[in-house]
Amino acid sequence: MTIPYDFSLINMYLHISPEGADHILDEMPATDFFQPARLEDMLRKTGETVQATDNQLAGSFFGTSLCNLCITKLYFLSAYNKVLDLSLEHLTFQIDYEEGHGHAHLGYKINELIAQDIPAENGEAFVLADWEQFIVTAVRPAVEAIASAASMKPEMIWQQFGGLAGMMMEFVHAMQLPEQVKEGFNYHFKLLTESISTEVFSRKRNPFQWTRRYVANPLKPDENWVMRSSCCLFDRRVDGTKCYVCPRMTPEEREVRAKEMLESIPS
Repeated sequence: MTIPYDFSLINMYLHISPEGADHILDEMPATDFFQPARLEDMLRKTGETVQATDNQLAGSFFGTSLCNLCITKLYFLSAYNKVLDLSLEHLTFQIDYEEGHGHAHLGYKINELIAQDIPAENGEAFVLADWEQFIVTAVRPAVEAIASAASMKPEMIWQQFGGLAGMMMEFVHAMQLPEQVKEGFNYHFKLLTESISTEVFSRKRNPFQWTRRYVANPLKPDENWVMRSSCCLFDRRVDGTKCYVCPRMTPEEREVRAKEMLESIPS
């Protein structure tokens, strides 16, 4: 089957493609997010790959994979001027795990590739209507189901969306992409963050609205890294530690970590 779109970047960084994963530990129809027993089994298997102390770390991974679906839709809007249908019934959720890689990658196989042109008239309204339907029927209920199965608050997942999208914004502008793609990403990201009501998310604020903050890269002083908008819970492992870009890390902790990173460089 010839695929008319280039999924190479999306597959490399977000693990979403029509081909799916290469090293499948387990997989399920994405609609099985709403089957508690099956979902808990998948959470457990993912947690075991990183020696998680409970299901919350896997719940964080699962929940933010839904943000990756949103980012994929953003990329299609900007690169192809098309609305990509990522309804859960068209997807297979996959745990991609290869020994020696440290942790599993979570992603989706697109079983039915459906993309619609943005109409010339009322295009913005068309895009916003699609966002609202996708969030209400797929993202929001899946976030809530995952949070329930992982014994965590949905807010612990939602609060990560802004930082992840901000990181992708930085990445898009750093890549050698056509200017029209970068401009399109800016435009559609603004629509997503400013034109969708909080009621759609069933929250007090749009989770994609977040002011980016930065920390210096200790390995390259002239380079900054985007901080996460909320903790990803990666420390909920046996002997786990916070990420360097975790907002919960104190300046003192970050200074110690920076020193450790510098000392780990071969002389």
